[in-house]
Amino acid sequence: MRAGPLLLRLLAGATVLLAVMPLVGLSIAAMDPPVDPLVGAAPDLATLLRGSRAVELLLRSLGLGVTVCAGAVGLGTGLAWAEQRLEYPGRRLLSLLSLLPLAVPSYVLASTVASALGPAGWLGGPLGLDRPRGLPAAVLVLILVTAPYVQLVVGSALARTSAAEEEAARTLGAAPGRVFRQVVLPRLRPALAYAALIALLYAISDFGAVAVLDTPVLTWRLYEAVQHQSLARATLLGAALLIATLPLFGLARWLRGGSPERVVANPRPAARQRPGPGTLLLAYGTHTVVIGLGVAVPVATMLSWVYDGIGRGLPFASPWSALGQTIGLAAAGAVVTLLLALAPASLTRSGRVGALVEQGVYLTSALPGVLVAFGLMLVALLASRTLGGGALYATLLSSGALLLLGYALRFIAEVFGPVRAGFLGLDPRQREGARVLGAPWSRWAHRIALPSLAPGLGAAAVVGFVAVLKELPVTLLLGGATGMTPLAFRVWDRYNEALHHDAGLAGLLLVGLTLAGVGLTLRWRRHA
Repeated sequence: MRAGPLLLRLLAGATVLLAVMPLVGLSIAAMDPPVDPLVGAAPDLATLLRGSRAVELLLRSLGLGVTVCAGAVGLGTGLAWAEQRLEYPGRRLLSLLSLLPLAVPSYVLASTVASALGPAGWLGGPLGLDRPRGLPAAVLVLILVTAPYVQLVVGSALARTSAAEEEAARTLGAAPGRVFRQVVLPRLRPALAYAALIALLYAISDFGAVAVLDTPVLTWRLYEAVQHQSLARATLLGAALLIATLPLFGLARWLRGGSPERVVANPRPAARQRPGPGTLLLAYGTHTVVIGLGVAVPVATMLSWVYDGIGRGLPFASPWSALGQTIGLAAAGAVVTLLLALAPASLTRSGRVGALVEQGVYLTSALPGVLVAFGLMLVALLASRTLGGGALYATLLSSGALLLLGYALRFIAEVFGPVRAGFLGLDPRQREGARVLGAPWSRWAHRIALPSLAPGLGAAAVVGFVAVLKELPVTLLLGGATGMTPLAFRVWDRYNEALHHDAGLAGLLLVGLTLAGVGLTLRWRRHA
């Protein structure tokens, strides 16, 4: 085997080893529970199970995920159908605006909605509403956050669906409902399954919204356990969270199975239909709710916080250091993530080896951020104890190395997607031609591969940048020792301290940055 491909395989293997490090740390801690710093000994399993309420939290997390999944799939599919199959005034603009909740982090949306709809809020006060909190409020916020993902995935599938089969079925006398059930739905099944998986994983993995709304689920209680240094309890909760997330991959493969890609002779897009009054009212009402609660209410609430702070003469913390740290961390995290994704993506055409590497890459990215951060902390603690003393652990935390690695492992799958698409676009005949002409692998990579991969690498870098911008639990758990306070940390800290004017200013800057990044990646996300 030539040096270039061998080096890529070695680098891909190293990336997979890094990707499974949080799972290794959690597994070792589960087999050998850490000593509780308060009592000086590791509590037994029965005591942990009674005190942690792990089973109850697991069931509540699964219930939250399933409920959010059903709501997001229904709402997102309706928005996608309106965008792709209906024709009404303002459709294109409203469909685009309905995607903007992608730019609002869940903790920002939860805090602003809770404030606006609370008894003292500008909406909740006149309407006489109680403060939103608990499971129903978390379901509402997470549906608003995940529905745009469903809209993108299902809308892209609808755009690729040919009208030929539907027209043939209608010509043979099939009713509209039967056409949808027997023709359209089977073609949408893979997209619906993938969209449902995204919504389900997002809801189970979310930390910010459930923490702000005081919803007792696994992610929130795991963070509390880590913060209180109850490592044995945190390990048990982490194992329960792992049980909740990993089986979803098998479920997704089963749902997507049995729906092979079919090609029709005349791949024409379906004609748009003009909706009746009832359908038109439903479409406008859905857009209004999604855009209003998902974008307008958060922005208006944060603006009201800032305006109130100015009116009361409250001092604002300078946002420029936080803004600079946010951009720097997001850029560094995106670069590290992109570098880790390159070697695995290059093995896309390598048969079973490529498939195994791809599964390893996707594995850790499916885990909640709080679990990834906790797993890395456990690995660093184990390495520090093995090598003697706690200096290594402190160095890894304070230097930001663990933070950047946490970002990379959390979002490597999102960056891997466009990079993989770029490698799939490379023509293998060009490599064979270069080999026949005696060109070394390095020259082919520099002259042919890199220019062809450049668009995908750029898209991947922006995707990673946006993902790191919004990440909260990895930033809180692994970034505290660095002394940096990026915008995500600033929003969380100031909101918990009831300094809403500072939280509003930081939130507006964060949403503005994220919105710019989402605008750059929207075209790729819709057609990838």
